[in-house]
Amino acid sequence: MADELEEAYWSVYDGAAAKSTVGEVLVRLPRIVRQIGRLAWQADRSATLAVVVLQLVSAAMGACGLVASVGVLRELFGHGPTPDRVWSAVPQILLVVGSLSARALLEAGVAVAQARVTPKIRTALECDFLRLTAHVRLEVVDDADWHDDAYRASDRGLFYARQIVGQAVSLASTFLELIGTAGVLASLHPTQARRRPAIGGLSGGSRPRCSVGQWL
Repeated sequence: MADELEEAYWSVYDGAAAKSTVGEVLVRLPRIVRQIGRLAWQADRSATLAVVVLQLVSAAMGACGLVASVGVLRELFGHGPTPDRVWSAVPQILLVVGSLSARALLEAGVAVAQARVTPKIRTALECDFLRLTAHVRLEVVDDADWHDDAYRASDRGLFYARQIVGQAVSLASTFLELIGTAGVLASLHPTQARRRPAIGGLSGGSRPRCSVGQWL
């Protein structure tokens, strides 16, 4: 009886997706992102451009906030009375708050632009699907395999096409955040190395004394 059971139309390619390696996914990812970008550009150029620009500015705001956070820690753990250190950190704290607020507004703008372009991409894909299926020969319509493929493309294909726009935007946002964080850490690392206290020439009975501010 199990041999007579047929696999559901929506799970035909589930096995292939589960067996895909990370390398295969990374190889296919640029082509998929390029296709989504081309469809988005054809559907709504202004919204697509807004998503790209706002994502870049949002990543820049995140990097600025990270740099300002390092400045806050440097002031708070520096030398001097606690009230003076807190007051010295106020400008950096305001910069962190401003960066996070600006980034939140930019992310809201990305969401608005994404909401504009996503239905247009789905409509364009649906029109392409209808145009392709309308030009097949009549005897092909009676083919069970072709009918299953067409129904899968219409049902699951358009469903995932609507989701992939948001996933591509989230992937781009994460990638830009990683680049910004790596750039900030790379620019701060030489400064940290120069400010580390030397402890190699201590006498046998002496103990090294250093504050957190020397490391910031």
